[in-house]
Amino acid sequence: MITINLYFKQAWQLMKQNRFFSAVYIIGTGLAISMVMVLAVVYYIRTANIAPEVHRDRMCYLDFVIYKYNEGNGSYSSSLGIRYVKDVVLTLKKPEAIAITTSPIYQYFQGGEMFASVAGNDDEAKISYMGCNDVFWKVYEFHFLYGKPFTESDFESGLKTVVLCRSMARKLFGKEDVIGQTVMLNEVEYRVCGVVEDVSGTLEHTYSQAWMPYTSMSNVITESVDERENTVGKLQANILLRDKHDITAVQAELEEAVKRYNTTLVGGQVTDPKIKPATLTIMGVSSSKAYLAIVLFLLLFLLVPALNISGLNASHIQDRLEEIGIRKAFGAPRGTLFMQIFVENLILMFPGSLAGLLFSYGLVDMYKNILLANSYQQFITEDADVITLSAGMLMNWQVFLYAVTVCLLLNLLSSMVPVWNAIRENIVSALNK
Repeated sequence: MITINLYFKQAWQLMKQNRFFSAVYIIGTGLAISMVMVLAVVYYIRTANIAPEVHRDRMCYLDFVIYKYNEGNGSYSSSLGIRYVKDVVLTLKKPEAIAITTSPIYQYFQGGEMFASVAGNDDEAKISYMGCNDVFWKVYEFHFLYGKPFTESDFESGLKTVVLCRSMARKLFGKEDVIGQTVMLNEVEYRVCGVVEDVSGTLEHTYSQAWMPYTSMSNVITESVDERENTVGKLQANILLRDKHDITAVQAELEEAVKRYNTTLVGGQVTDPKIKPATLTIMGVSSSKAYLAIVLFLLLFLLVPALNISGLNASHIQDRLEEIGIRKAFGAPRGTLFMQIFVENLILMFPGSLAGLLFSYGLVDMYKNILLANSYQQFITEDADVITLSAGMLMNWQVFLYAVTVCLLLNLLSSMVPVWNAIRENIVSALNK
C-alpha cells in the first residue's frame, strides 16, 4: 500500500511539473480509448442479455426457408409459412421454448403500414407492430406496467387483443392505464390487454409498439394451398435453447423434421434448413473468426496511438535516466523499476481513459441511429427516436471491464519498449545523461 501511495504521489508531481506533456498524454489517451470504446459499447448492446431479450446467449433463430420446385431448377426463399411452422418448427423437442413471431423484415417489405386510432379522435398514428404467439411472453421478459399478456387460449382462438408500449398508449389515449380499451388497427378493432415499458429499437427481435396474436392477422394465417404449399410465409422462429451448446443437436433435429415434412409435399422440397446462432458475425463469417477479426482490428486501432504515446514516453523517460541510474546504483532491481514506471504511466493514463469512456458514450448516443438501427425501422413508424439507450446499456461492469482492458493494453503497448530500454541502460551512462 505504501508503494502504491508513493507511485500516486510521484505521478501527481510529474503531472504538475510537465503540464504540457501531461495534457498531450491525456488527450491522446482519451481519443484512443474513445474510438475503441465506441466499438465495445456497440458490441455489448448488440450481444448482451438486455431486457426483454434476457436470453440472447441461449437464443438462435430460424427466419427463412428455401422451397425448391420439383420441376426445373427454380426455388423460392422467404420467411416461414404457417404450415412449415406447425409441421416442422413446433415439433422440435430439444429447445426449451419456441417463440413464433412475424418476421421484422416482413413488416417492412410485405406487411404494409399499420395505423392506429381510437374512438373520438380522427388522428391516426403510424405504428410498428409484431404478431407473436403466447410463448413469446415466456421467452422474453417484458416489464408490464398494466395488465398482462394474452393467453394461450387467446392465441389459439385468434382473439383480437393487443399489448401496447407505454408511449403508444399515452399517444393514443392520453394516459397509460388503458386496459380494456379498444383501439382500431387498420380499421380492425382490438382490445388492449396489457401495457409494457417501451422497447429500444436496438433489440430487433422484440422491438415493436404493439404486439398481437399472429392468429388474429388474416394475412399471416391464410392456409389456402398456394404454389409453395404454405411452406413460405411471414413468420420466424425464436428458439430458446436449454444450453447454448445445444444448437448442433437442434440443427440435427430440424433436419430430421424437414425430411419427414418433405414426404408430405407435392410440388417441391425444402432444402438446406439452417438455424442462425445469436452470435456476432461479420459478413457471414463464423462467430469464432468474427471474434478473432475484432481482436485484430482493435489491436491495429490501438497501435497508431500507442506508437505516438510511446514516443512521448521515450522522451519523458530520457529526462528521468539520472533518477533511474541512482536507484539502480542503490540496488533497485529491473522488475521494480519497470513496475514503478508502468504504474505511474497507468495512473497518468487514468484521467484520459475516463474522459475517453465518457466521450464514447456521447458518440454512441449522438450516432445511435447509424450505429445501432436496423435499416428498415425508420420506415415502419412515425417515432423519430426508435433507438433509445438506457443507463444499463451504457454503464455496466462489462463495458467498464472492456475499458480497463483497453487501458492496460494501450499502456503496455506504449510503455513497454521505452521503459525496457531505460532500465537496461548502464548505471554510469544513466548517471551521465
